[in-house]
Amino acid sequence: MSKNPETPQDMDKWADRIRTVSSTSDPQAARKLAGDIYRAAQEDLDAERARAEYEREE
Repeated sequence: MSKNPETPQDMDKWADRIRTVSSTSDPQAARKLAGDIYRAAQEDLDAERARAEYEREE
């Protein structure tokens, strides 16, 4: 379970950056991609924290 399921407040800034470097001009597609990247990174961090906590408990 993610410790921070919310997206950051500056998601629109990230979406703008994605539109700048990609071929998409669709703001919703860029915002969705930014959100997907954020959530995937958060899930990876949560899994890493869980592994570290498990190893400390052993």
